[in-house]
Amino acid sequence: QDGKPLTMLDAVFSLKAIMNPYVDDLPSKPYYAELDSLNMVDEFTLEMYCSKAYFRHIEFLGGFSVIPKHVFDVEGLMDDMTYFQVVRGSAYEKIADLLESETELSWDDLYPAVTLFSLENSLSSLTDDEIDWDEMTSEFSDWESLTATERLPLVMEYLKNHPNGAPAVRSATYNYTTTEQAVSVTELGAEIKRTAKGGDFPLLKELGEYCRDVHSRIQRFGEEFNLHPQNRAPTIGSGPFQFDHWDTGKEIVLTRYAEYWQGEGHAYLDKIIWRVLTDQTASLIALKNGEIDFMENLQTIQYLTMTNREKFLKSFIKSTYLVPSYSYLGWRNGHPIFQDKNVRMAMTHMVRRKDIAEKLFFGFAEIVTGNFYRYGADYDSTIVPWKYDPEKAIELLTNAGWKDVDDDGILEKDTLEFKFELLIPSGSPAAEQLASILREDLFMIGIEMEIRRLEWSVFIGNYIRNHNFDACYLGWVFGMKGDPKQVWHSESATGRGSNHVEFINAEADSLIDAARVEFDQEKRVKMYKRFQQILHDEQPYTFLFSSMRKPAYDRRFKNVRWYPFRPGYLLNEWFVPKDEQKFN
Repeated sequence: QDGKPLTMLDAVFSLKAIMNPYVDDLPSKPYYAELDSLNMVDEFTLEMYCSKAYFRHIEFLGGFSVIPKHVFDVEGLMDDMTYFQVVRGSAYEKIADLLESETELSWDDLYPAVTLFSLENSLSSLTDDEIDWDEMTSEFSDWESLTATERLPLVMEYLKNHPNGAPAVRSATYNYTTTEQAVSVTELGAEIKRTAKGGDFPLLKELGEYCRDVHSRIQRFGEEFNLHPQNRAPTIGSGPFQFDHWDTGKEIVLTRYAEYWQGEGHAYLDKIIWRVLTDQTASLIALKNGEIDFMENLQTIQYLTMTNREKFLKSFIKSTYLVPSYSYLGWRNGHPIFQDKNVRMAMTHMVRRKDIAEKLFFGFAEIVTGNFYRYGADYDSTIVPWKYDPEKAIELLTNAGWKDVDDDGILEKDTLEFKFELLIPSGSPAAEQLASILREDLFMIGIEMEIRRLEWSVFIGNYIRNHNFDACYLGWVFGMKGDPKQVWHSESATGRGSNHVEFINAEADSLIDAARVEFDQEKRVKMYKRFQQILHDEQPYTFLFSSMRKPAYDRRFKNVRWYPFRPGYLLNEWFVPKDEQKFN
């Protein structure tokens, strides 16, 4: 944007920003969980070291967005921070609190702290048989008078020349040679190894102050990054279009990038204008009036009955396509009512999925039972959807202890009444109709459900991401390759993680982690199918439908094709013949 070229320093900085625990980018973090350390060979070459091989590493390690360090870190808060430190930023505060507490510290208290900060755990794993720590310190006559920082280069030099220490040092040299105090804890580890359990430990105060400072800078950077004005400024990308401007609530404009690396002319359209229209009815009116050229997804009723006249079809083409996606009802598993899987199963038995697919979506939706693409290799098509069965639902609820004890028409368990709130995004006819049907059916068996409609940004930002809800109607759009960690792993069930229904299952976690490092597709698919069976048995979601997209676009546009990945089309392929162009 300012003409300053990007280098690998910016790439390193970008990965630090992604993994900073205080940067609000939780959905991206699981895809870099195995990235262990970085080594910038020169300004054009970056080596990445991973603790485990992840089957999507090429996709994510080679495809992250690079942001300019000099724009987003003017004060240099991350200058002397290693990737290893930033990833574990929140741990620094906990260890500082521990070191500064009045509690007498034991070996068990201190060892995790030393392990965390000592050369990527490499040196801390060296045994006393491999490294004679007493011999090391005895080589330096003035050892006792040196500060931790002064001792650092001596420790490093000794270990580099030691046959057992050298490999550990080499594997982490990049991460720690730029931050001397960070490696000074190696010396602390040496002292602890030479000390009996308990007793006094030198350098604890210095380490505590250091940890406090590191945490403060990492947290401050994350909080400032989240509010940085450049997050809304014109964006520099590497695609065939470049950002022009964003008028909040009105439009986003891209222009053709003439210097695109694949050659001039790869993108045909000179400009793309996305108009912000929050109402589907208003969107269709704008399309018919020629105010917009493309409507990505017509409502079913619009597609079937409101766009069939000759006048419309003379100007527009309607189509359908499928992208990997599904809708669902999410039951927050941490909620007192929905903690019991029998209750969640009962809720699924109360949803008329077959009737809704046929009568509400008119066949444009298929019932799904799992989290993967309906027609992908990972999806288990042998799982049969749970049927609409009120009698089975009542049986499950009774077995779970829910009964109408006081004959008021509402089920109770102990002192808790079965009343809850379903959040839905406003302006969604499908959500509105489905919720209304469900509310009536639930009332018939003694469950009171209130429907709360929220504007999309409030719905997601204030409620879903904060896990501030009882139940919700929502959906996911995803890629062809599956990795459930972002949405289903217990690590994503806290904070603002994407596991917003707080599903926690040890076997599911184990399968997710094992599948990430399994490169044999057949074995990975087997793990994923077992994982889907767990979801089917636990019902953290009531999986609903994979729905067809129903676009309509102006006939002026040629070479329009649909793809099974989001958003389902490539606008750089579209063009308008010269004699049909209506904009200069």
